[in-house]
Amino acid sequence: MKSIRLMKENSKQCGVGLLEVLVTLVIVSISALGMVGLQSKSLQHNQTSYLRSQAAFLVNDMMERIRSNRSLASTSTGYSVLANQYEATACDQNEYPSQCETAACTRSELAEYDLKQWKFSLACQLPEGKGSVSESTEATGKVFLISITFDDSRGRKNSRTVNLRGSL
Repeated sequence: MKSIRLMKENSKQCGVGLLEVLVTLVIVSISALGMVGLQSKSLQHNQTSYLRSQAAFLVNDMMERIRSNRSLASTSTGYSVLANQYEATACDQNEYPSQCETAACTRSELAEYDLKQWKFSLACQLPEGKGSVSESTEATGKVFLISITFDDSRGRKNSRTVNLRGSL
């Protein structure tokens, strides 16, 4: 009689372990899907952060170019450029501006060379990168506004802009 009772008690447990495994499997699956979504968002934000860093580097590069040619920048508008001027059509080494690397340049030729190299770097390092430099004269001296716009559609925002305002 004792053995019959043990069989009945064991038969009540049939399927409970399987149900626990099924619930655990569902929880693990939902967690894995959540982690995949989190990883996707992380990659998206990482790409946006990388592009913004590149744009900040390029904005600072242009300001340093202006400061290195201070005598021209403080007396003329040689560094003013619109977004559609000197645009590089592609990141092709044949289009790389190098006129001041092999010959002596005047200060105004150096400014044009700096702008062309900067625009070439924008085309190579940022998707649909466009840049402009505007100047204004204030009581403290000349002020430059350097602006870069680029496509960030992978980051869910079509375009982003990075600006730098610097003075001589």
